Amino acid sequence: MVVGTIVGASIFVQPSEVSRAVPSFSGMLLVWLVAGALTWFGASICAELTSAYPRTGGVYVFLCELFSPAVGFLWGWAMFWSMHSGIIAAIAMVFGRYMSTIAPLGDLGVRLTAVGGILVLSIINYFGVRPGSAVQTGLTVLKVAAVLALLALLVGGGSLHVPVATAAVQAAPFLRALVAGLFAFGGWHMVTYDGAASRISHRGARHCLVVRRDERHHPRRTARLSRHGR
Repeated sequence: MVVGTIVGASIFVQPSEVSRAVPSFSGMLLVWLVAGALTWFGASICAELTSAYPRTGGVYVFLCELFSPAVGFLWGWAMFWSMHSGIIAAIAMVFGRYMSTIAPLGDLGVRLTAVGGILVLSIINYFGVRPGSAVQTGLTVLKVAAVLALLALLVGGGSLHVPVATAAVQAAPFLRALVAGLFAFGGWHMVTYDGAASRISHRGARHCLVVRRDERHHPRRTARLSRHGR
């Protein structure tokens, strides 16, 4: 899910959302800089908390220890009912919209395709970690290959075009663009959920979370770090 969010949905979808909200080069650059800085702060905090509380549960454990078990309980149910479910639904809808560019699908077809994608991946993961990991690795390779192909097209046959600002950057559009930018960097905190089961040392957990921020650029390297602490 982390790789799908950052490499798949975010790289191919979120930049257009950012440019739609702030149609100027300086505005887009500011959005990505602020989103990256906020992500760095969050990853650094989670890295320190993971070192202090190396137990399975991640943010749930942090909230229980820092505030109260009630806050952690509410977080857990919110993640189950809305946060993670919403992320999965968003990625699935992106998949359905991409499929509609290949085959003619209406709104209902896009939704059914999204639901079908969730069901297929759920069934694969039901049969075990190995099949799910193999499918994830294959999809990740395809996504990274698509990114490299786009870069090759841009460098080889593209032309530089700086967006012309139509108006000054305003607060409301900037915040909308910032939400899209933060979604693109999201998912790094999920490495904290298996703090007790992982063989990563406390220092290694910090390093893993810092590298996880850059998973948009090195997804497979980060996956190996999160499993082996290397």
